[in-house]
Amino acid sequence: MKPFYEAIAWLVVHIHSAVLAPVFGANSGASWALSIVLLTVAMRLLLFPLFVKQIRNQRAMQLIQPKMKELQAKYKNDKETLNKEMMALWREHGANPFAGCLPLILQIPVFFALFRVLNSIKPKSGLSGIDCTAPANLQACFDGHYTISPHLVQSAASSKIFGVPISAAFDSSKQALQLVGGNPTSTKVLTVILIVLMGASTFFTQRQLMARNSASGASSQMAQQQKILLYVLPLTFAIFGYRFPMGVLLYWLTTNLWSMGQQAIVIRRMDAATAGPATTADAGPTGPAPGAKPVRPAPTTSAGSTPAVAPRQPANRRPANRSRNKRKGRGRR
Repeated sequence: MKPFYEAIAWLVVHIHSAVLAPVFGANSGASWALSIVLLTVAMRLLLFPLFVKQIRNQRAMQLIQPKMKELQAKYKNDKETLNKEMMALWREHGANPFAGCLPLILQIPVFFALFRVLNSIKPKSGLSGIDCTAPANLQACFDGHYTISPHLVQSAASSKIFGVPISAAFDSSKQALQLVGGNPTSTKVLTVILIVLMGASTFFTQRQLMARNSASGASSQMAQQQKILLYVLPLTFAIFGYRFPMGVLLYWLTTNLWSMGQQAIVIRRMDAATAGPATTADAGPTGPAPGAKPVRPAPTTSAGSTPAVAPRQPANRRPANRSRNKRKGRGRR
């Protein structure tokens, strides 16, 4: 994994040095914090096609749930045939039960690599009574790690977000914080806030996905699995987050916020694309058929009922025998 760690370190350093340092300054906490944020955004953009595929796969799996239950009932005593029929059903509808985990699996190496890189950005162990923020003590306090020079290690470790060094964690010792100019109280307060935000954003992101799957008729088994993740993931972050450096907390919070917004946009667009043709097809024709004569609606009374129309009477005509009598009388005269 060392080459992968070195690649992540190279990305962080070059985003900082080439893009942000000219704007915010080389030793600014904003430049190092934003380099982590931009690295997160870059990773999520690379994973975006897989995320869209994951959402489509989940929808496909939900649509074929009734057919899957029918196959399970039909071939409950024949596991081999059931597996073949399931595979054929998945291929027919473009579904894959294992595709939903792919974006998360690909994020795990990035998370661990960034954790190792940021965790290595700190002073040497066993130091005391040395001001490691002073340039004169650079060589005595810092070593280079993963292609990052000692100078950049010192710059990143001493840069601060809201007065807290990026290299600091909740469980950092008072001595370690003093080496990089950190304060134990402010470090604990800010890390707790980030851990709470990280867990809350994870919770709402998972809840958002659960609400969408529930509305589209997800199976009870899938709903139960998502409900477990809804509470397990935030709890996991709360338990282990106290060991994460500030940079890792910032990375994971950015990932969660990006996932929440990306998920909402993609799901809304997919729902609109699916509902559009269905609404048009269900509406049906609104006018008369081509070539048909329009029918005028019957007038209604104030009470809403159609008035009775009297039958049309023929116009009054003179009796035919009277006209004949007049002609006969004229002939006699």
